[in-house]
Amino acid sequence: MEDFSWLHDMIADDDLGLLNVKKKASTLTADEQLVSKFNEINCFVTQYGREPSKNMANISEFMLASRLEAIKSNPEQYMALGDYDEHNLLPQHQD
Repeated sequence: MEDFSWLHDMIADDDLGLLNVKKKASTLTADEQLVSKFNEINCFVTQYGREPSKNMANISEFMLASRLEAIKSNPEQYMALGDYDEHNLLPQHQD
């Protein structure tokens, strides 16, 4: 039988923590991604006091405007985001 005591010594002497493995962050669910993307729109409105527009001079704003437009045209998405709609950006759902 082979002696592996050297391995235990090596692990015990890991003063720099080179053998510590960090757990990978889990990926966001589709719902969490949707909320995260909508919160980017909320942050824009909070900062600038207006909805993002399709301004080709500012690609980031253009992308936010496109995203908001897509959400507004998808009842399933805008209904799911109702609790996160800080600025009344989404169509209001009537029961």
